[in-house]
Formats: sequence, C-alpha cells, structure tokens
Amino acid sequence: MGSVPDHARTVRNGSLAMIALGVLLFVLSVFYLIPHDTGVTSALRSRGVHARAVVTACTPVSRPEDNPAGNAYCRVRFATSDGTTVDAQLAYVTGTIAARDTVSVVYDPRHSGTVALQSSIGLWNSLVRNTLDVVALAASVMMTLLGLAVHLTYRWVTRAHTRPARPAPSAT
Repeated sequence: MGSVPDHARTVRNGSLAMIALGVLLFVLSVFYLIPHDTGVTSALRSRGVHARAVVTACTPVSRPEDNPAGNAYCRVRFATSDGTTVDAQLAYVTGTIAARDTVSVVYDPRHSGTVALQSSIGLWNSLVRNTLDVVALAASVMMTLLGLAVHLTYRWVTRAHTRPARPAPSAT
C-alpha cells in the first residue's frame, strides 16, 4: 500500500481507532459500569444500613482545570451496627464533601466495604447514573458501527482505484 495517499491512510487509521474505542467502551459499559452501578445501588437499597461516617480523605478525579465540579474519590470511616470500625472508599465520586466532614452513609452489612453517601443512592442520582451508562453503551455501538462503515467504504474505494483497467474488446 505504498501508493495510498496520506489522507486515505489517515481515514483508515481513524476508522480503526474508532472501532477500537467503540469496542473498548462497549466492554467497559457491559462488564463494569452497568453491573457496578446497578449492583451497588440495588444492594444498598435492599439491605443497606445507615451510619454516620467521617470523611478521612478525598482525592480529586483529575487535575483542577479538568475537574470544575471538584469531583473526588473519598474515603470514609464508620462503625458498623456490631461496632466494627470500617475504612472504605465511597462507591461513587462526589463533589459535595471534603476531608473531616461528617456524613450520612449507607453500607452493605454483607460487604461493609460497599458504602455510598445516602444521597448517592436516591432515585434521581441513580436515574442519572443509569442514563449515562445507557448513553455510553449506545455511543459505543454507534462508534463501532460508524468506524466499521468508514473502514469498509475506505476499502471499497481504494480497491476500485487500484484495480487494473479491463482490456477493451477487440473489434474483429
């Protein structure tokens, strides 16, 4: 393919990258985002126990200029109903608390490391998370299909341009 122009190579590489990113986002959505979000929310709503917790640390999800909401991964320390002290990371990022704050959390008594702010498992927060999960899934399918369409079109066009010309029929 030494005779392929640079713009055609860019189209081919871009379509392959789009396919790869679409498949990666699809796998991430199906095997992590959707099961994690629905599993945590379901467990905490069905058998969650409320407790008071102290925020021990918060780590921003990215640099301040890329994170205007101030979202952070936060760790909390709380006592379970049997008196055991647990130090765990919240299941969802948050931008509403800071270290040394006292907050209301819900934890799973079967897996005390599964903990979230009480406000994070409310109907609207869950609805927004589930909607974003479905949007990510739909975007991954669209990216993969669009990348595949561009790639197949690229192959069809380049094959049409590289075919040798048919010999003209002889007029005998």
